Amino acid sequence: MSKTNNESMQPEVQVPENQAGGGLKLDVTVRPIAPMGNLLAYANVTIGDSFKIDGFRICSGEKGLYVNMPSTQDKQGKWRDVCWPVTADFRRQLNDALIEGYGQAIENLQATLEATKGAAEKPSLTGALKENAGKVKTPPAKSAPAKNEQTR
Repeated sequence: MSKTNNESMQPEVQVPENQAGGGLKLDVTVRPIAPMGNLLAYANVTIGDSFKIDGFRICSGEKGLYVNMPSTQDKQGKWRDVCWPVTADFRRQLNDALIEGYGQAIENLQATLEATKGAAEKPSLTGALKENAGKVKTPPAKSAPAKNEQTR
């Protein structure tokens, strides 16, 4: 898959590892994008500090958020998952970690947006200086020092 402009413009959010239910350690990285259809974000997972899987897709459906496994297109044009959880317990742990990571990424983006709103409302120093530049009268010219003062 090629990267879109939306994907490259969005920040990457690292989510702390998840060890729910005594399962494997999952380190999740989520990159929210501007929604494209039902696609909301891309994600990567590192399992047990030993194995990394890229290309998860977090999507929105009628029943809420769900995770698509990394996939590739075969010769017939059909999409096939390239990896998948073997047990239902690990599938649940993986999905929960990815969806939790997406929620954290969205919270971080909202916090950043709120922080920048206040900054956008404050006038900039450069803008104030430019505004006042035309209002300033010509400063009085300094008189040249008298000859007596120069020789001292």
